[in-house]
Amino acid sequence: MSRKKLRIHNTPLDNLISNLRSEVGEIILSWILMRDLMVQANQLRTDDLKANMDNHVLWTLNILSDKLRDEIVARLAELAEKKIGRLTFYFVQQKLGKFDDEIKAFMQFVKSSRFREKRNYDISHKELPEQWTDHKSIHIPYFLVLKGVALALHLIKRIDRSVLGPSAPYLWREMRKKRYQPMTPLKAGYSILPYLRLSDEQRIDVINQEVSEGKDVWSDMPTKIDGVETTVKVCKEWGIILLGKRAIALKQYPLQSISDISFEAAGGANDQQQLTLQ
Repeated sequence: MSRKKLRIHNTPLDNLISNLRSEVGEIILSWILMRDLMVQANQLRTDDLKANMDNHVLWTLNILSDKLRDEIVARLAELAEKKIGRLTFYFVQQKLGKFDDEIKAFMQFVKSSRFREKRNYDISHKELPEQWTDHKSIHIPYFLVLKGVALALHLIKRIDRSVLGPSAPYLWREMRKKRYQPMTPLKAGYSILPYLRLSDEQRIDVINQEVSEGKDVWSDMPTKIDGVETTVKVCKEWGIILLGKRAIALKQYPLQSISDISFEAAGGANDQQQLTLQ
């Protein structure tokens, strides 16, 4: 077995996907910060060029937004490298044997948009031209940066849909709600995406989709109902109990065991049953 194949084999999939997701999350955060700085700079900018140049706050905002742009460009260029053992989409492609066309398109976009060239010339892995006359300036417009971020986000979502299953879109929507909340450390927020809590309705929707895709989600679990020993169908992963045609979502999941189930009249207009675990 070659060294590259051995590296692919020895790298757990969850280790690769989790860290790649965190890298995309860092890029998203940098884009959010850059966009906010650009908005603030536009609010301060006037038609007076000299006044703009003398405005220290405006100058600082422009410098910071440019540095964030460079960081995004560099990170996207790294994701598009054709390398094993690095945080690249190519590594995922080789590990999963999927997404050949999508990843190839992303790599082509990075190349045609000069992201890698910009990184190697201005940001990191810097190349030094032999002569002063060989120096050049490479500008990456904002719309290309935005498209690069969107493509990377689309790719990692597609990968998560393949790896995590139907829960991936729901988890990413929950992650979006936290996008503007402080997360420390930054990488942890996106790496733990599979463990975000979903609502009762979302979990039941996920189970229905998993069943429709042929996944066996139900298992038998011994328990007691009102003191009588019995066996119930449960989905341990999502904490759902199936009683007849009624699906009951527990507050905590995944589910390990149920010692006893007791029913009490919940009261109210519909006189529904309330499930409590003991």
